[in-house]
Amino acid sequence: NPISPKWVAISLWWISTVQLTVPLLLSVPWPGSRGSQFPTRKAEDVHVTESAELSIGDGPGQTLIKPEEHYTDFDTLGSILVRTFCEVWGFQPNKCTHHESVSHLAVASGLRYIGSTSLSYPVKRITEIIDFKQGYMFNTVNGLEPMRQGWELRSLKEFHKLARCRFSRVFFIMLCKLALQTNLQITLFIIFRLLHKQQGVYDKVKMKLLGYIAIASLVFTFCVELLDVIYVFKIFYVVRCAVKPAVAKHGDSSKCYAAEDFIAREDGQESIQRNIYSGKDLKQAYYVALRHFWRMLLLTLFSTWLIGYALLKFFCA
Repeated sequence: NPISPKWVAISLWWISTVQLTVPLLLSVPWPGSRGSQFPTRKAEDVHVTESAELSIGDGPGQTLIKPEEHYTDFDTLGSILVRTFCEVWGFQPNKCTHHESVSHLAVASGLRYIGSTSLSYPVKRITEIIDFKQGYMFNTVNGLEPMRQGWELRSLKEFHKLARCRFSRVFFIMLCKLALQTNLQITLFIIFRLLHKQQGVYDKVKMKLLGYIAIASLVFTFCVELLDVIYVFKIFYVVRCAVKPAVAKHGDSSKCYAAEDFIAREDGQESIQRNIYSGKDLKQAYYVALRHFWRMLLLTLFSTWLIGYALLKFFCA
């Protein structure tokens, strides 16, 4: 019989292997795809010179650095596969940043806490962009300087990164690992209890106590994940309230809404390049964030319903 607890357990085991493979495809850098890496890992190694430039080291041996020359995103095997086979069907390849990579690797390994890179860091970046109106870099006579233009689009793109990482946890942890596993475990517990009852060795108090201990940890972990998702929903509400006036004002316009200047390095030469964003780009980014929100919301509601159904089945069976 293909519809049996045995085959359900095998199916859930196969899904759990996807929890390892998919985040790895989305987080491990593809060889040669990394840009110029930042020359130091310690903040205390960087000093501010008298001319307001950044340098590593002091004295004659100091090395001047420009942070805008170094990039934090890179291609992964997943983004390359999407660009090669799926981009023609409307799928967009997304490069991965280092904090996204750490978050995906935590999902792959089953970790719960990985420091600030999982939730607090991207949330802080979003709130800083909104509060201080941090837009894109613009090339001036003094070099690349941050401007106020485009801060709405930047906040939306930062939310995209946060939502992609959080959706992985919602799908793999909340739905596949907790909601479905809790239902399976409760079903097996009910079958085990009925079997012992038929054999005359049924101990109601002992069996319920063992069931409480086995299921309490799953429900507790689910509630912790649920609180994190609710926090992400609150961040989306903050972003939506901040960018909605600009979307309503510029969303249907093809005129230049913001410009992003950056340093490109090709064939050993550096040059200043510019990306131009229109109001339609802003509206498209807003719709992408909205789709992320609804996708997480529907999956969260479905997982919560499964947990509620499993608990009702446990107490009433």
